[in-house]
Amino acid sequence: MSTEVATDGPRVLINGRPTYEDRTWEGRSIEGLLMNSRMVQAVFDDCEPETRGLWAYPDTGVWDPERNTREFIAALPRYRAHGLLAVTVGLQGGGPIYNPEVYTKYENSAFEPDGTFRPAYFDRLARVLETADGLGMVVIVSFFYVQMVRRIPEDATIKRITEAVCGWLLDTGRHNILVDLANESSSFWKRPLMEPDRIHELVDIAQHVTRNGRRLLVGVSTSGGKQLPRGRWRAMEDIALPHGNGCTPDALTNKLRALRDTDEHRANPRPIIVNEDSVSVENMEAAVREGCSWGFYCQGYGSGYKSWGPQPRETEYEALSGFQTPPINWGINTPVKRAFFDRLREITGGGPEAAS
Repeated sequence: MSTEVATDGPRVLINGRPTYEDRTWEGRSIEGLLMNSRMVQAVFDDCEPETRGLWAYPDTGVWDPERNTREFIAALPRYRAHGLLAVTVGLQGGGPIYNPEVYTKYENSAFEPDGTFRPAYFDRLARVLETADGLGMVVIVSFFYVQMVRRIPEDATIKRITEAVCGWLLDTGRHNILVDLANESSSFWKRPLMEPDRIHELVDIAQHVTRNGRRLLVGVSTSGGKQLPRGRWRAMEDIALPHGNGCTPDALTNKLRALRDTDEHRANPRPIIVNEDSVSVENMEAAVREGCSWGFYCQGYGSGYKSWGPQPRETEYEALSGFQTPPINWGINTPVKRAFFDRLREITGGGPEAAS
């Protein structure tokens, strides 16, 4: 299969047809949605010796980035069977453990500080893209994460990386790619280029990289809460990628309505794809009721992340929770994961490659 993602106003198309074609839920059409999950550690590694051992698998005692990607790829058909159409995969991942002694030291990046590619990351990403392509799935490729960008000292390097990665993605010949240039552009980056008033500079670079007249569809994700894109960013992006972290269902509803009501969105309607939220099935339902796509974000115990509290990482592989704190069990192996995937299948009707 060759999977081509495109947009038609606020709808997402795959191979020229709206997603979830003819499917309704609660009397509402869900055509054109792109239900997704945050899987940003699918190509994860850590080149920092002091922290690398933290990600060791409990059944082997060692960390293995190839195993991580291999098991993620093996899980994709089961996700698709439940109606999932997209995954977000990060070239700089996302926070694995938020303890400062770890968070400030680990190094998960597909780029050296001078912008040179680390080939193993791109080899792993190529395999993810290929498998997703064959399943009719989209990969939302996240380029930059706040903690790792701090290791890239020059803005010019960030701009070169943006251009080079877009070129690499286009050169794969895959058409199942969307771009999230920066995970949650906000003032907390403390890097003006990556913040809302200047992030449009990277959007402009990405939109001008072409191969045979083709370019990638590009967006930048917001922080959770009430944050919306602003300035030239909001007018330029091809897809809107609001995050719902910290939102109740009502707050998420209000955020999505506020985004849709902006002058820029009214003038140029585009898909609204929440690609990070929480494990809240109620938030997913709220987004779908607003005609917006929604993204499952399941961090995992042992991370120190907000609602996951102080509970330590599980000591058995079969029990590993979450999809963001390595080592990861990419199976639908916990009640939290099952609640999401089961409800997703009810809403979407599931997909091919049915699995138990």
